Amino acid sequence: MDPGRKALMLVTAGACALLLLPGLVREGMFMDGMLYTVVAHNEARGIGTFWQPRFSQLGLANMDTFHEHPPLGFGMQALWFRTFGSAFWVERAYALTTALLMVALLLGIWRELTRGDARIRGLGAWPVLLWGIVPQVFWCTHNNMLENTMGLFTTGALWCALRGLRTGSMALAVGAGSLVFLATFTKGVPGLFPLGAPFLWWLFTRQGGVRRMVLFTVVPVVTVVLVYLALWQWPDARANLEPYVEARLMHRIAAKPTVEHRWQILLDLFNSQLGPIMLAGVLVLAAARGASGPATGRPALALMAIGLSGVAPMMLTLVQKSFYSVPAFPPIALGLALWSAPALERLLERIALRRGLARGLSVAGGAALLTALATSVLLWGRPGRDADMLHDVARIGATVPQGTLVGCAPELWEQWNLQGYLLRYHDISLDPHGRPHSWFLAPVGNDLPGECHPEGTALRTLRLARCTHGSGAMK
Repeated sequence: MDPGRKALMLVTAGACALLLLPGLVREGMFMDGMLYTVVAHNEARGIGTFWQPRFSQLGLANMDTFHEHPPLGFGMQALWFRTFGSAFWVERAYALTTALLMVALLLGIWRELTRGDARIRGLGAWPVLLWGIVPQVFWCTHNNMLENTMGLFTTGALWCALRGLRTGSMALAVGAGSLVFLATFTKGVPGLFPLGAPFLWWLFTRQGGVRRMVLFTVVPVVTVVLVYLALWQWPDARANLEPYVEARLMHRIAAKPTVEHRWQILLDLFNSQLGPIMLAGVLVLAAARGASGPATGRPALALMAIGLSGVAPMMLTLVQKSFYSVPAFPPIALGLALWSAPALERLLERIALRRGLARGLSVAGGAALLTALATSVLLWGRPGRDADMLHDVARIGATVPQGTLVGCAPELWEQWNLQGYLLRYHDISLDPHGRPHSWFLAPVGNDLPGECHPEGTALRTLRLARCTHGSGAMK
């Protein structure tokens, strides 16, 4: 490996490791990721099933079973808990594995894109870097979001489509459709966007011909439709999917907007890609005649259009969050990398001629990688967020028997992280409805029910009380 490419590889590994690992090994998780973790952990322990997953003893959103999303992502992670146990690192190891698999997919697509250009074929680390430095990417990995799993399927479908358009393999057309199905079976409608990839690729590049483009559009669509029609005839599957469609897709998306205007998702996309755009743009400007020509320019535009197709449909709803776009980031990173690859190749040629510079970049990348590993060891298991809450949850879990239903002040019901931590680590559910229980939980400063007395456990943000005669009801 020449010095320039070695430096690129080490800088990429170091930068991605620094952004990913120290945050991944710490305790604490965003609310949504903790909900998903609890559901998967419960399923692994026999609480709920693949088709009827459960969050807590009281359920969620007025349903006993969990239907916020289709069941595949929870089922896959449940296998990890069955295999590796319940340690805090298990879901984090799963998230790290999804990141590593995404790197492998990016490298595979890069090799497919650069088959005819030996000069840039060895720059596979470049799209990995442009993908890995996006804040939402490592944030989703830190927080065990479903976008991690769905992104693997959508990116795999893109690989099948691009390779299939070149080879004409019917198996790849069916494979693309199957992977799109798996993406939607993980997190619903946003996983459909690779279905448009063959058309957009043909539109910008005119590669593969119209007939092949139509074939690789129609076959995946038919595959997805047939699989869902078959599932709809299966009572267990229908019992899972019907509440998801009715309660989540139809009702909640219309009833609970999260943004003020439909353009917010595109603004978030632009903000998320500022770093990669600036890095690629500066590179092109710095490498004097380094702008891409038609050989990479049109495919680059096609890839960025495919990525945009995974984001723009979200404008149809006012339920938008910046991390929803993460599965669309791989084609955008590949497009930016392909556009700037000729410039990077010229720059690396110059770096290779300056042995000291190449060695310095390699040392910096290696040092960043070692720093990330050492920092991760030092931070292992320490709270990354919700430190006081995690402290209290540990104390509560040491006092209250596992599997207990605990009464709580109504305002604690909406603290989903608290519920998530109690369920994930101690299988303790909360009940805010004033029914009698042997234990009661309230925020510091709140009055306790008449027959409940402070337990004496030293908590920072909560009060734990034991209730006589099983009475945890508010008077």
